[in-house]
Amino acid sequence: MVESFFNFTDELLESNCFYCTICKDILKPPIMLIENIGNICANCFDEKQEVMNWNSMKNVALENILKLLKLPCKYKIKGCTERFSYEDLVYHQNNCKFRTKICSMFKFSGCEWEGNTIDFVDHFKESHGDHVINFENNLFFLETSLNDANLVKLLVTKQNVFMLRMQTNLEKKKLFYMICSINDDYNSFCEFSVKHKGGSENYIKTKSKILSSYYNYKDFDENIAVEIDLDALKHISHISETITNIFKIKLDESPADCIDDKILHFFECPVCKNFMKPPIYQCNSGHSICNLCRPRLEKCPTCRSMFGNTRNYSLEGLTAGVQYPCIYHDSGCNEIGSSNYMVKHESECLFKPYNCPFPSCTSTGNHEAVIHHLINFHFDSCIYSGNSGYTDSFRLDQNNCYNKIFDRKCIIAYNHIFRLTCKRVAEHCLMAAEIVGTKNDSKTFIYEVSIIDMRRPEKKLIRTDYCLNEMAEDELFKKCIMFPNSVLSAYSNHGMITFNITIREK
Repeated sequence: MVESFFNFTDELLESNCFYCTICKDILKPPIMLIENIGNICANCFDEKQEVMNWNSMKNVALENILKLLKLPCKYKIKGCTERFSYEDLVYHQNNCKFRTKICSMFKFSGCEWEGNTIDFVDHFKESHGDHVINFENNLFFLETSLNDANLVKLLVTKQNVFMLRMQTNLEKKKLFYMICSINDDYNSFCEFSVKHKGGSENYIKTKSKILSSYYNYKDFDENIAVEIDLDALKHISHISETITNIFKIKLDESPADCIDDKILHFFECPVCKNFMKPPIYQCNSGHSICNLCRPRLEKCPTCRSMFGNTRNYSLEGLTAGVQYPCIYHDSGCNEIGSSNYMVKHESECLFKPYNCPFPSCTSTGNHEAVIHHLINFHFDSCIYSGNSGYTDSFRLDQNNCYNKIFDRKCIIAYNHIFRLTCKRVAEHCLMAAEIVGTKNDSKTFIYEVSIIDMRRPEKKLIRTDYCLNEMAEDELFKKCIMFPNSVLSAYSNHGMITFNITIREK
């Protein structure tokens, strides 16, 4: 019965009685019957009526018949078997996976690829691989310049693929961006958040909904995009013109997640917006603040009352039953636990923000992002790929190098980043190894320095010490390995001293 009804519908369509005389597409109500022309859709009527001054009337009878029909998608010839009422047909055709699409890079690279959604992702990966960002935890790190006019990136996770579009409007002094789904049947209401960070400690955070794939193939619409003030971005970029954007895709939450969020809301510090853990302080009016913000404030940010040393013991007592998310959850960490557990975890969390270990560089990111940054931007000074040490040399009698850093390297080993720094002073050569970003308390690492006599390589002077936590250079060189220049001269080969530094796990 259904099949015969569909056949009847197709016969009506073949007679062309349901197609607009002007645009040749399926009629869309209100259908207007034009004298000496025929039926036209609402769009064509609105566009041409004022110019043509047609003698017209609504074709209500045809509209009522159209409401009863299940119409085939216009991409039926390409494989789509779906049928819809005329109200739903337009939306489906705009998102049909069989519709022909052009490559999103057409405007930027002139790519002339055309195809359907099924083949789109494979094409993009093969032809525009430098515009693809892969990540497993729905988190993406992207460094952008404030001078970038347009940017397109394909964001790939295990389950979903999204398209990021960014556009700068210098006249409005605004940066606009949107994230759209690639999947045509994507109807989730998931959202994303972005932290925009520069060379300073400040950042700008924004969030919005994921848009449907329909917007991937339209001209960029600033009215539906997220906007950020360029002057604000320049302020946080500090010296450089580079911004680190941390995109986090947030999938639909379960009811339990919503309940936990409502409870945690009461533990949110009004200043830093992080969740308060004991000790929790309060002002004379009872407003609470976290122990990290308290030393920096004399007056309550809520009521301007003075702070003393009064503790909120009631709120502290409730923390025993709270499961805290990691303070770096916006950066991708999914760890949760009691307040005591999270204090320890957060000191070692791989998602905590790291600064680039090279002092002249202002890039920041989590552990993985900084490793990628070191490999890509400090290739000559970075040792990785299974190596846990390196060999170098310097001239012993080069007096103009005194009190200067003459060698600095980073070693990526044991899933940690180590910074090696060498300095000459008048009487000594100083060599230090720091473990970057993580407190060295759960695992102990040792660095070994070997001074090698290249005339007789079997002759070595070896010293070892524990790797240090990050610290100021003045303090660092008081605790590092020191070699007297008078001792080093015995290992000199035509004035050159060769040394090897290796990191190993105890």
